[in-house]
Amino acid sequence: FMSYRMACDHADTVAAIASLAGATYAGDECDPSEPVATLQIHGTDDETIAYEGGNVGAGTGDYPGAEVTVELWAGYDGCDLDPTAGDPRDVSTSIDGEESTVEIYDQGCDPHGAAELWTVPGGSHIPALSDTFAEQVVEWLFAHPKP
Repeated sequence: FMSYRMACDHADTVAAIASLAGATYAGDECDPSEPVATLQIHGTDDETIAYEGGNVGAGTGDYPGAEVTVELWAGYDGCDLDPTAGDPRDVSTSIDGEESTVEIYDQGCDPHGAAELWTVPGGSHIPALSDTFAEQVVEWLFAHPKP
């Protein structure tokens, strides 16, 4: 949640963010001053921050699901809302092979805008991350620099 807030408020200095099992806020008044590439990584069996969206309670309100979060940010970045499929990724050690699907929103975007969703089928809120997880995320972030 904090990454999305930072991207919204400081788009002039933030090039890209990665969110693991987070979301942007529903009804958030976000108007980034320029594109921020966003990567959402989320398990479908997350019982803390639900993949389909939900409410965190305590007066903090609703949050959208992983797909809606990525679509919102693709829209902020001026991207077409018809994603392409990327190569599967190995995110979790508790699921054999390259289990995670990838949806990429990078067509028609404003310069340096992009959004991507890595969905971990059966993944929980705190997945057992693969040995290459950090490298994959850092590689993605470095591929989306500010000009």
